[in-house]
Amino acid sequence: MQTLRSISILILVLFFTTVVFSLPSEAAIYTVQRGDSLYIIGNLFSVPVSQIQKDNRLNSTTIYPGQRLWLPDDRVIYYTVKAGDSLYLIGKKYNVSPYKIRKANGLSGTTIFPGQQLMIPTKTREYASAPSRSWPYRNISRKDLDLLAQLVYGEARGEPYKGQVAVAAVVLNRVKHPEFPNTIAGVIYQPDAFTAVKDGQFYLTPNETAKKAAQDALKGWDPSGGALYYWNPATATSRWIWTRTIITRIGQHVFGI
Repeated sequence: MQTLRSISILILVLFFTTVVFSLPSEAAIYTVQRGDSLYIIGNLFSVPVSQIQKDNRLNSTTIYPGQRLWLPDDRVIYYTVKAGDSLYLIGKKYNVSPYKIRKANGLSGTTIFPGQQLMIPTKTREYASAPSRSWPYRNISRKDLDLLAQLVYGEARGEPYKGQVAVAAVVLNRVKHPEFPNTIAGVIYQPDAFTAVKDGQFYLTPNETAKKAAQDALKGWDPSGGALYYWNPATATSRWIWTRTIITRIGQHVFGI
């Protein structure tokens, strides 16, 4: 009996030792919020979904509100709020959008107070780490570049240049996301995806600004912050689109995930 008990204790010690040392040696803790997905969290902290699954022993991508997830500590800066601070000023200091700071800390508004500790996402990429696709634009074809420029011109001519780049970036973000076609042409021609394709404006000849915007997006600039959707609040008629989380606004368009 004593031997059996000793073996049981040894097994328990080994089990808990394995659990402790299987976690990242340095980690930050993020609490899952309503509407979160591993893709959204990975995009926020620039961590591949596969890494989050591995570090947290997740057998699937299913997560739930209130769940605590381990994230690499080098993707986070801990900042203590000082008198006179605002999310805008803190974001400007660390080159992170106020939305991302709010999201990382589960803040429902912009109110913060001195002494409060905030988790600041750092080392953020302008494109998300999708579960199974790598960055596919090293050998972009001239045809794909032209298609992207046509879409930018058809959808966003007259918008600020930053907004035109953001529209192109949304297409590229969809290419990387497993729920969308994995080519630029596939995303653009997906049924009912873009108004300009439906009403024919997509087939207009793009100007040099639209071409440059497409090129800048292909180089990795994503002013949308990883958005998968955009729309004009003044003209959008889809109820579904308003269920998306808005992360930024540029010109007449809002961008969401």
